[in-house]
Amino acid sequence: MNYSLICMKKGYQFYQKESPLELKPDFLLLEIQQATICGSDYMVLHGNHPYKQYPAILGHEFVGKIINTNSTSRFKEKQFVTALSYGYCGHCKFYQIKRYNHCLKKITYNTAGSGGAFSKHMVVHHSSLVPLPDNSDSDSHLFVLAEPLSIVIHALNKVSIVPTTKILIIGAGAIGQLSALVCQETYSAYEIIFVEKNPARRDFVAGLGFITIDDYSALTENHFDIMIVAGGNQLNFSQILNLMAIGSTILLISYFDTISQFDMNVIVRKELKVSGSFLSTPGDLQQAVGMLNSATTMHSQLEKIITIKIHFNELKDYMLNGNSNGKVLIESIGNLE
Repeated sequence: MNYSLICMKKGYQFYQKESPLELKPDFLLLEIQQATICGSDYMVLHGNHPYKQYPAILGHEFVGKIINTNSTSRFKEKQFVTALSYGYCGHCKFYQIKRYNHCLKKITYNTAGSGGAFSKHMVVHHSSLVPLPDNSDSDSHLFVLAEPLSIVIHALNKVSIVPTTKILIIGAGAIGQLSALVCQETYSAYEIIFVEKNPARRDFVAGLGFITIDDYSALTENHFDIMIVAGGNQLNFSQILNLMAIGSTILLISYFDTISQFDMNVIVRKELKVSGSFLSTPGDLQQAVGMLNSATTMHSQLEKIITIKIHFNELKDYMLNGNSNGKVLIESIGNLE
Protein backbone atom coordinates (compact mmCIF):
# COMPACT_ATOMS: atom_id res chain seq x y z
CA MET A 1 0.00 0.00 0.00
CA ASN A 2 1.30 3.46 -0.92
CA TYR A 3 0.81 6.63 1.08
CA SER A 4 0.93 10.40 0.64
CA LEU A 5 1.79 13.04 3.24
CA ILE A 6 -0.97 15.65 2.98
CA CYS A 7 -0.80 19.16 4.45
CA MET A 8 -4.36 20.24 5.29
CA LYS A 9 -3.87 23.46 7.27
CA LYS A 10 -1.28 25.42 9.16
CA GLY A 11 0.87 23.04 11.21
CA TYR A 12 -1.26 20.00 10.35
CA GLN A 13 -0.38 17.14 8.02
CA PHE A 14 -1.09 13.42 7.98
CA TYR A 15 -0.36 10.24 6.04
CA GLN A 16 -3.18 9.01 3.85
CA LYS A 17 -3.53 6.10 1.48
CA GLU A 18 -2.56 7.30 -1.97
CA SER A 19 -5.56 8.33 -4.06
CA PRO A 20 -5.99 7.27 -7.71
CA LEU A 21 -4.46 9.86 -10.03
CA GLU A 22 -6.15 11.18 -13.17
CA LEU A 23 -3.81 11.37 -16.16
CA LYS A 24 -4.91 14.21 -18.42
CA PRO A 25 -3.42 14.94 -21.88
CA ASP A 26 0.13 16.34 -21.73
CA PHE A 27 0.67 14.92 -18.24
CA LEU A 28 2.85 11.96 -17.27
CA LEU A 29 2.75 9.61 -14.30
CA LEU A 30 5.92 9.39 -12.24
CA GLU A 31 7.07 7.07 -9.49
CA ILE A 32 9.03 9.21 -7.05
CA GLN A 33 12.41 7.69 -6.19
CA GLN A 34 13.83 10.29 -3.80
CA ALA A 35 12.85 13.78 -2.76
CA THR A 36 14.06 16.56 -0.55
CA ILE A 37 12.48 19.38 1.41
CA CYS A 38 12.41 22.94 0.08
CA GLY A 39 12.21 25.97 2.35
CA SER A 40 8.91 26.78 0.64
CA ASP A 41 7.50 23.46 1.92
CA TYR A 42 8.15 24.65 5.47
CA MET A 43 6.56 28.00 4.60
CA VAL A 44 3.37 26.27 3.42
CA LEU A 45 3.25 24.07 6.52
CA HIS A 46 3.69 27.07 8.82
CA GLY A 47 1.22 29.22 6.92
CA ASN A 48 3.50 31.98 5.62
CA HIS A 49 4.00 31.12 1.96
CA PRO A 50 2.99 34.08 -0.25
CA TYR A 51 0.72 32.14 -2.62
CA LYS A 52 0.56 28.37 -2.00
CA GLN A 53 -2.61 27.13 -0.35
CA TYR A 54 -4.08 24.08 1.40
CA PRO A 55 -4.72 21.24 0.98
CA ALA A 56 -1.59 20.02 -0.74
CA ILE A 57 0.85 17.18 -1.03
CA LEU A 58 4.11 19.07 -0.62
CA GLY A 59 7.46 18.38 -2.28
CA HIS A 60 8.79 19.47 -5.67
CA GLU A 61 12.50 18.61 -5.53
CA PHE A 62 12.82 15.00 -6.64
CA VAL A 63 14.07 12.24 -8.87
CA GLY A 64 11.29 10.28 -10.54
CA LYS A 65 10.83 7.38 -12.93
CA ILE A 66 8.26 7.64 -15.71
CA ILE A 67 5.55 5.01 -15.34
CA ASN A 68 3.16 6.25 -18.03
CA THR A 69 4.11 8.71 -20.78
CA ASN A 70 0.48 9.21 -21.82
CA SER A 71 1.71 9.25 -25.45
CA THR A 72 4.09 12.17 -24.86
CA SER A 73 6.62 11.12 -27.46
CA ARG A 74 9.79 12.82 -26.21
CA PHE A 75 9.79 10.66 -23.08
CA LYS A 76 9.84 6.92 -22.59
CA GLU A 77 8.69 4.68 -19.78
CA LYS A 78 11.25 3.80 -17.08
CA GLN A 79 13.20 6.95 -17.92
CA PHE A 80 14.56 8.86 -14.92
CA VAL A 81 13.69 12.55 -14.77
CA THR A 82 13.64 15.60 -12.57
CA ALA A 83 11.37 18.62 -12.89
CA LEU A 84 10.71 22.29 -12.45
CA SER A 85 8.26 23.22 -9.70
CA TYR A 86 5.71 24.17 -12.35
CA GLY A 87 4.52 23.50 -15.88
CA TYR A 88 3.75 26.14 -18.51
CA CYS A 89 0.92 26.42 -21.03
CA GLY A 90 2.89 26.80 -24.26
CA HIS A 91 0.60 29.53 -25.63
CA CYS A 92 0.63 32.74 -23.60
CA LYS A 93 2.65 35.88 -24.27
CA PHE A 94 5.31 34.92 -21.73
CA TYR A 95 5.79 31.56 -23.40
CA GLN A 96 6.33 33.38 -26.70
CA ILE A 97 9.22 35.38 -25.22
CA LYS A 98 10.58 32.32 -23.36
CA ARG A 99 9.79 33.66 -19.89
CA TYR A 100 8.27 30.32 -19.01
CA ASN A 101 8.41 31.00 -15.26
CA HIS A 102 5.90 33.84 -15.74
CA CYS A 103 3.36 31.79 -17.69
CA LEU A 104 -0.15 33.19 -17.20
CA LYS A 105 -1.59 29.69 -16.82
CA LYS A 106 1.29 28.18 -14.90
CA ILE A 107 0.62 24.77 -13.36
CA THR A 108 2.12 25.03 -9.88
CA TYR A 109 2.61 21.77 -8.03
CA ASN A 110 1.89 21.12 -4.34
CA THR A 111 -0.67 23.87 -3.83
CA ALA A 112 -4.46 24.03 -3.43
CA GLY A 113 -5.27 20.36 -3.96
CA SER A 114 -2.46 19.50 -6.37
CA GLY A 115 -0.03 16.66 -5.83
CA GLY A 116 3.64 16.90 -4.98
CA ALA A 117 6.58 14.58 -4.44
CA PHE A 118 5.71 13.51 -0.89
CA SER A 119 3.78 10.63 -2.40
CA LYS A 120 4.69 7.42 -4.23
CA HIS A 121 3.25 8.71 -7.50
CA MET A 122 2.96 12.18 -8.97
CA VAL A 123 1.31 13.54 -12.11
CA VAL A 124 3.53 16.09 -13.86
CA HIS A 125 3.06 18.25 -16.95
CA HIS A 126 5.50 17.32 -19.72
CA SER A 127 6.88 20.88 -19.91
CA SER A 128 8.28 20.50 -16.37
CA LEU A 129 10.47 17.52 -17.08
CA VAL A 130 14.14 17.18 -17.92
CA PRO A 131 15.57 13.68 -18.42
CA LEU A 132 18.54 12.57 -16.39
CA PRO A 133 21.63 11.21 -18.15
CA ASP A 134 21.25 7.73 -19.62
CA ASN A 135 23.56 6.21 -17.01
CA SER A 136 21.31 7.41 -14.17
CA ASP A 137 19.38 4.97 -12.02
CA SER A 138 17.23 4.95 -8.91
CA ASP A 139 20.33 5.57 -6.76
CA SER A 140 21.16 8.86 -8.52
CA HIS A 141 20.15 10.81 -5.43
CA LEU A 142 22.37 13.82 -6.16
CA PHE A 143 19.89 14.91 -8.84
CA VAL A 144 17.32 15.83 -6.15
CA LEU A 145 19.36 19.05 -6.02
CA ALA A 146 18.59 19.85 -9.66
CA GLU A 147 15.54 22.08 -9.06
CA PRO A 148 17.03 24.24 -6.27
CA LEU A 149 20.30 24.39 -8.20
CA SER A 150 18.35 25.62 -11.24
CA ILE A 151 16.94 28.44 -9.06
CA VAL A 152 20.52 29.51 -8.29
CA ILE A 153 21.60 29.20 -11.93
CA HIS A 154 18.65 31.34 -13.07
CA ALA A 155 19.68 34.04 -10.60
CA LEU A 156 23.41 33.98 -11.30
CA ASN A 157 22.81 34.16 -15.04
CA LYS A 158 21.61 37.73 -14.39
CA VAL A 159 25.06 38.92 -13.24
CA SER A 160 28.65 38.74 -14.43
CA ILE A 161 31.05 36.85 -12.15
CA VAL A 162 34.82 36.63 -12.58
CA PRO A 163 37.43 35.26 -10.15
CA THR A 164 37.97 38.66 -8.51
CA THR A 165 34.25 39.37 -7.94
CA LYS A 166 33.64 40.06 -4.25
CA ILE A 167 30.47 38.24 -3.20
CA LEU A 168 28.39 38.59 -0.04
CA ILE A 169 25.70 35.98 0.63
CA ILE A 170 22.94 36.69 3.15
CA GLY A 171 21.64 33.39 4.52
CA ALA A 172 23.46 30.04 4.70
CA GLY A 173 20.53 27.79 3.87
CA ALA A 174 20.57 25.47 0.88
CA ILE A 175 20.11 28.23 -1.71
CA GLY A 176 22.92 30.26 -0.17
CA GLN A 177 25.15 27.19 -0.03
CA LEU A 178 24.42 26.26 -3.64
CA SER A 179 25.02 29.86 -4.71
CA ALA A 180 28.44 29.87 -3.07
CA LEU A 181 29.47 26.55 -4.60
CA VAL A 182 28.42 27.61 -8.11
CA CYS A 183 30.29 30.91 -7.74
CA GLN A 184 33.35 29.03 -6.54
CA GLU A 185 33.33 25.90 -8.72
CA THR A 186 31.91 27.33 -11.96
CA TYR A 187 33.16 30.92 -11.91
CA SER A 188 36.28 30.47 -9.73
CA ALA A 189 35.29 33.32 -7.40
CA TYR A 190 37.55 33.24 -4.38
CA GLU A 191 36.15 35.97 -2.10
CA ILE A 192 32.79 34.72 -0.86
CA ILE A 193 31.52 35.71 2.58
CA PHE A 194 28.36 34.56 4.37
CA VAL A 195 26.28 36.44 6.90
CA GLU A 196 24.30 33.93 8.95
CA LYS A 197 22.81 34.15 12.45
CA ASN A 198 22.47 30.40 13.06
CA PRO A 199 25.72 29.10 14.65
CA ALA A 200 25.29 25.54 13.35
CA ARG A 201 24.84 26.75 9.78
CA ARG A 202 27.85 29.05 10.16
CA ASP A 203 29.95 26.07 11.24
CA PHE A 204 28.65 23.95 8.36
CA VAL A 205 29.42 26.57 5.72
CA ALA A 206 32.82 27.19 7.29
CA GLY A 207 33.42 23.46 6.85
CA LEU A 208 32.85 23.97 3.12
CA GLY A 209 35.69 26.48 3.18
CA PHE A 210 33.78 29.77 3.25
CA ILE A 211 34.17 32.74 5.57
CA THR A 212 31.13 33.18 7.79
CA ILE A 213 30.13 35.95 10.18
CA ASP A 214 27.05 36.74 12.21
CA ASP A 215 27.11 40.53 12.09
CA TYR A 216 27.46 43.09 9.31
CA SER A 217 29.60 45.40 11.44
CA ALA A 218 32.68 43.25 10.83
CA LEU A 219 32.49 43.86 7.08
CA THR A 220 34.19 46.59 5.04
CA GLU A 221 31.91 49.27 3.62
CA ASN A 222 31.77 49.96 -0.15
CA HIS A 223 33.40 46.59 -0.81
CA PHE A 224 31.13 43.97 -2.38
CA ASP A 225 30.34 43.64 -6.10
CA ILE A 226 27.42 41.22 -5.72
CA MET A 227 25.17 40.56 -2.76
CA ILE A 228 23.02 37.44 -2.96
CA VAL A 229 20.04 37.60 -0.61
CA ALA A 230 19.16 33.95 0.07
CA GLY A 231 17.42 34.52 3.40
CA GLY A 232 14.58 36.94 4.00
CA ASN A 233 14.19 37.36 7.76
CA GLN A 234 14.32 40.86 9.27
CA LEU A 235 16.98 42.30 6.98
CA ASN A 236 18.36 45.77 7.62
CA PHE A 237 18.84 47.00 4.06
CA SER A 238 20.09 50.41 5.19
CA GLN A 239 23.04 48.69 6.79
CA ILE A 240 23.49 46.29 3.89
CA LEU A 241 23.58 49.00 1.24
CA ASN A 242 26.58 50.57 2.94
CA LEU A 243 28.58 47.41 2.18
CA MET A 244 28.01 47.58 -1.57
CA ALA A 245 30.58 49.01 -3.97
CA ILE A 246 29.73 51.64 -6.60
CA GLY A 247 27.81 50.01 -9.47
CA SER A 248 27.32 46.72 -7.63
CA THR A 249 24.30 44.39 -7.81
CA ILE A 250 21.87 43.14 -5.17
CA LEU A 251 20.45 39.79 -6.27
CA LEU A 252 17.23 38.76 -4.49
CA ILE A 253 16.42 35.04 -4.57
CA SER A 254 14.60 34.57 -1.28
CA TYR A 255 10.94 35.06 -0.47
CA PHE A 256 10.44 37.60 2.29
CA ASP A 257 8.14 37.18 5.27
CA THR A 258 8.52 40.80 6.42
CA ILE A 259 8.29 44.12 4.58
CA SER A 260 11.70 45.48 3.63
CA GLN A 261 12.64 49.05 2.74
CA PHE A 262 15.52 50.34 0.60
CA ASP A 263 17.10 53.76 0.95
CA MET A 264 16.47 54.97 -2.60
CA ASN A 265 18.97 57.80 -2.26
CA VAL A 266 21.79 55.34 -1.54
CA ILE A 267 20.76 53.25 -4.55
CA VAL A 268 20.87 56.36 -6.74
CA ARG A 269 24.13 57.69 -5.34
CA LYS A 270 25.93 54.37 -5.64
CA GLU A 271 24.26 53.47 -8.95
CA LEU A 272 23.27 50.11 -7.52
CA LYS A 273 21.32 47.50 -9.45
CA VAL A 274 18.59 45.50 -7.71
CA SER A 275 17.66 42.28 -9.51
CA GLY A 276 14.93 39.87 -8.50
CA SER A 277 14.99 36.24 -9.58
CA PHE A 278 11.83 34.12 -9.76
CA LEU A 279 11.88 30.33 -10.14
CA SER A 280 13.83 28.92 -13.11
CA THR A 281 13.36 27.75 -16.70
CA PRO A 282 13.84 24.43 -18.52
CA GLY A 283 17.22 25.67 -19.75
CA ASP A 284 18.30 26.41 -16.18
CA LEU A 285 17.17 22.95 -15.07
CA GLN A 286 19.03 21.30 -17.95
CA GLN A 287 22.15 23.23 -16.96
CA ALA A 288 21.72 22.07 -13.35
CA VAL A 289 21.42 18.43 -14.41
CA GLY A 290 24.61 18.77 -16.44
CA MET A 291 26.41 20.37 -13.51
CA LEU A 292 25.31 17.62 -11.13
CA ASN A 293 26.27 14.93 -13.64
CA SER A 294 29.75 16.43 -13.82
CA ALA A 295 29.89 16.58 -10.03
CA THR A 296 29.66 12.79 -9.89
CA THR A 297 32.93 12.43 -11.81
CA MET A 298 34.95 15.41 -10.60
CA HIS A 299 35.92 17.01 -7.31
CA SER A 300 32.84 18.92 -6.18
CA GLN A 301 31.34 19.77 -2.83
CA LEU A 302 27.75 19.65 -4.10
CA GLU A 303 27.32 16.17 -2.60
CA LYS A 304 27.96 17.67 0.86
CA ILE A 305 24.79 19.77 0.62
CA ILE A 306 22.80 16.59 1.36
CA THR A 307 23.42 16.28 5.08
CA ILE A 308 20.69 13.93 6.33
CA LYS A 309 18.82 10.90 4.97
CA ILE A 310 15.44 9.94 6.39
CA HIS A 311 12.79 7.32 5.65
CA PHE A 312 9.41 8.51 4.37
CA ASN A 313 7.79 7.38 7.61
CA GLU A 314 9.94 9.95 9.46
CA LEU A 315 8.97 12.85 7.20
CA LYS A 316 5.81 13.98 9.03
CA ASP A 317 7.62 14.49 12.34
CA TYR A 318 10.74 15.81 10.67
CA MET A 319 8.80 18.59 8.94
CA LEU A 320 7.64 19.81 12.36
CA ASN A 321 10.63 19.10 14.57
CA GLY A 322 13.65 18.24 12.43
CA ASN A 323 16.68 20.38 11.81
CA SER A 324 19.36 20.23 9.13
CA ASN A 325 22.17 22.49 8.03
CA GLY A 326 21.76 21.30 4.43
CA LYS A 327 19.32 19.26 2.38
CA VAL A 328 17.36 16.28 3.72
CA LEU A 329 17.14 13.27 1.39
CA ILE A 330 13.83 11.40 1.73
CA GLU A 331 13.95 7.75 0.74
CA SER A 332 11.32 5.00 0.34
CA ILE A 333 8.72 7.55 -0.76
CA GLY A 334 5.15 6.36 -0.12
CA ASN A 335 6.24 3.49 2.12
CA LEU A 336 5.44 3.59 5.83
CA GLU A 337 7.07 0.26 6.70
